[in-house]
Amino acid sequence: MTNYQKMLKDPSTLRIFFSSPFGGMEEEREELTRRYFPHINHICNSRGVQFVAVDMRWGITTESSASAQVINLCLKELDRSDMFIGFFGQRYGWHGVDDAALQENFDNATSAYPWVSSVRDKSVTELEFIHGHLNNPGSLPAYLCFRDKAYDAKICEEARKKGDKKMVFKYSPESDHAAELLDDLKHRCKDTESLTLGVDLCYKNPKEGAELMFKAIHQHLTKYLMISSVHVVQEDRQALAKSLHGAFLANKVKLYEGGDHYITQLMKNVDAEPPVPYLVTGPAGCGKSALVCNWLHKLMQNPAYSHCCVVHHFVGCARDSARIQSILTRVTEELEEKVEELKSGESNSHGDSKKEGSDDVRELMRKLSVVLDRLTSLGKQPVVVIDGLGNVKKSSKAEKAVYWLPTFPKQAVLVVSTKQSDEDIIDELKRRDFSVIDLPPLDLDTQRVICVNTLRMAGKELSPAQVDKVVQAKQTENALFMKIVLNELVSFGYFRLLDKKIDSLVSCQSVHDLFM
Repeated sequence: MTNYQKMLKDPSTLRIFFSSPFGGMEEEREELTRRYFPHINHICNSRGVQFVAVDMRWGITTESSASAQVINLCLKELDRSDMFIGFFGQRYGWHGVDDAALQENFDNATSAYPWVSSVRDKSVTELEFIHGHLNNPGSLPAYLCFRDKAYDAKICEEARKKGDKKMVFKYSPESDHAAELLDDLKHRCKDTESLTLGVDLCYKNPKEGAELMFKAIHQHLTKYLMISSVHVVQEDRQALAKSLHGAFLANKVKLYEGGDHYITQLMKNVDAEPPVPYLVTGPAGCGKSALVCNWLHKLMQNPAYSHCCVVHHFVGCARDSARIQSILTRVTEELEEKVEELKSGESNSHGDSKKEGSDDVRELMRKLSVVLDRLTSLGKQPVVVIDGLGNVKKSSKAEKAVYWLPTFPKQAVLVVSTKQSDEDIIDELKRRDFSVIDLPPLDLDTQRVICVNTLRMAGKELSPAQVDKVVQAKQTENALFMKIVLNELVSFGYFRLLDKKIDSLVSCQSVHDLFM
């Protein structure tokens, strides 16, 4: 096994390139998308990394295809990827030295990839295998697998009995020559097995193939790129919570559009004398968390604010994170940790926040106030963010809204968020003189930028007419609705049905309807 480079090309994103011919491999791709991609997403999200499945089944626009840029686009997406997963059935894919359109694609790719001129008889899928692995075995983590001929033969036999010529076409070699080229590719892959994550020459069926691919990916992620889940379990409670809240923040700063003026407003408030507490509100799914996280990211990355001691708590992102006692305890402990760092080992005569056993809300509020005062006395500016107040668990229906949130010292910064529908919380915070940022729906230009950039991150591109269809739907004014629609399109596997898929998604009237 080669000692693969352990750093991602983009530290915040894991890009895995999935390569196969289009026809006859739909079942593997659907199995991967529906069963295994959520697991990969979970592994990545728990470490603040975004998972992008690069899948060229669609995303090459009619314009790119007409200008013969298919090979260029595929190989460029591979250059951006961190892993290569290749799989074949019996079809070899688009190839032919006499195919004028394909040879024009070769012509256009030779300037960036001179080696393609020597393999003009190969299929586009084999070009991906060559560039992703065979040209430099071991440079990119790769898992390569080929489906058992017996599976395809059975499908073809059943299709012939039904007179289904399309199915026979998808599960048969294009020609004897194509079958020979595919067999040659298998042998070359097998010869380099020691420099891969694995090579399987005859997995039995699509479910087994998808499982093998996932196992190879999972093993690589836990061994080389991520911290094993076993180690996570062994971390202490405070460190694990800090890791999960940090991962939540990291996942919200990948792509953000349309709120720069709000970020500027929050930055100016940190500099104000004195700062005021802020409430960020708006409809569910409008981007409140994204705004808060991107402001925090900018604040923490700016050396001019090194005097700020930042603690962020995202209600619901970790176990027990919605309990009032858990929120107060965790925020207090993190601030106390910063005090201890500043004191550089001096005796801690005010160590109330470290005492175990107290679950009394009033006592926890007092401890938080004490540690906030200590930080300001040490010349630091506490910055506390609590995102999702409406999701905090109440002990009773009669409980007064946010009674547990103490008054902060004069120089401390407090920013909270809640849904527009949480009227009791909003009324109470306004009574306490919180300044309010009320997020509006996404405007059309912002929707368009989000749509194009999100798909581009996944190596996809819609036609202008398709983009218009997405952004002109009233429901995509909601950031969460837009995100779910785009995620569904990225994982959709049938290019010719893409317009119908877009229509079905934008016809949904709510986020809930998208999951029905």
